[in-house]
Amino acid sequence: MFRKFLTAILSAVIFSFILGLMTYLTYTSNSIWISMGFFLLYSAPVYVISGIPLSYLIDSVIKRINFSSPLARHYSRYGLFILAGIVVALIYTVILTIVDERFVFLSQASWTYVIGGIIAALVYYYVSLVMDRKNNKPDMV
Repeated sequence: MFRKFLTAILSAVIFSFILGLMTYLTYTSNSIWISMGFFLLYSAPVYVISGIPLSYLIDSVIKRINFSSPLARHYSRYGLFILAGIVVALIYTVILTIVDERFVFLSQASWTYVIGGIIAALVYYYVSLVMDRKNNKPDMV
């Protein structure tokens, strides 16, 4: 549980840095750190509330399936994480639609949320791969 929480926090920091860097490089923000803090404020709860449970769900689904190769396992997890990112982004879009009382489900903003959800999910996936590799590394003593 602690490893998943650490993965979620580290992923939120990396994702926020990427978005902060994008806003800084496109001249929509004067400071990368202020933008990063803003994105971190919004992305960290989403990573913790949805990322950790969905990661456990994906791990349980992957454990049930007998894969013929590690590559098939990798791409199956990859696809499931992308699917999870899309689902979370669509839930976020539905919540915004309900709060704003207007239908924005197929707007340009909703596609931006979906792409952001995919990127966020892949950041979480690759951070979890690095964390798993670091935990499973044999001692070289």
